[in-house]
Amino acid sequence: YRRRVRGEELQFVGACNGTPELEQWTKALQESLDKEKTEAPTASGKKKLKKAGLVKRARNNVVIGKKVMKIIVNEETTTLLASLKRIVKAESGVPKKAEDLERNILKITLKVCVLIENGVITAEEFMMADRPVREAFELLVRIYNGRERVKPEKITEAFKKVESLLKKSELELINMLSPHLSSKNMFRVSFIFSCIGEVKFLENVLKDPSLEADLEKLVAALEAYTQVQYH
Repeated sequence: YRRRVRGEELQFVGACNGTPELEQWTKALQESLDKEKTEAPTASGKKKLKKAGLVKRARNNVVIGKKVMKIIVNEETTTLLASLKRIVKAESGVPKKAEDLERNILKITLKVCVLIENGVITAEEFMMADRPVREAFELLVRIYNGRERVKPEKITEAFKKVESLLKKSELELINMLSPHLSSKNMFRVSFIFSCIGEVKFLENVLKDPSLEADLEKLVAALEAYTQVQYH
C-alpha cells in the first residue's frame, strides 16, 4: 500500500488473508494518515496548558485504570493469560513472542476499556467483537473435552471454525477501533490474533503432552470467561 503524505511517499508492506482483511487495513491506515498533525506548544503559556492537560489526563487514567484493573486482574483472567503465555512460548520456542502477546492483550484491553469509559465507543459495539470470541472459546472447550472420542479430521474441522470466529472478531475490532487508535495499536490487534487464531497453532498445542497442565488451566479459564456476561 502506497500513499503520498505531505509530499512524502510512504509504503506499507504486510500480509493479509484475503480481500476483506486487506480492505480493513487499508481503511485503518488511511484514517490514521488523514489525521491532522498537531502543532508543537510555544513558550507563551501553552506549556502550562499542556502540563495541565497531562495532569488531568493522568488523573483520569488512574481512575479509569483502577476500574479496568478490577475487571482484568482477577483469578480467571490472570490464569488465562499466564497459561496462554506459557503455551505460546513452548509452541513457538520464542519467549519474546509470548511476552509481546501478553503485553499487547493488556494494552488493547486497557485502551478499549478507556474508550468505553469515555463514551467514545459503546459496550454494545464492543460486544459485536466479543461475541465471536466467546463462541470460539466455547467450541475450544468442547474440542478439549471430547478430543478422545472424536476423529482427528473432525477436530481439524472444528479448529477451522474457531479460526473463522476469531478472524471475524479481529475484523470487528479493526472496524471499531481504527478511527480512534494509531496504526501501531491496530497492528497489536493483528499480532494477537496471528499468535492464537490459526489452525496449525491449535493443533500443535492439543497434540503436545508437555502442555497438558497449562492447557487444562487455559480451558478452565476459557470456560469461566464464557460464563461471565457483560452488560
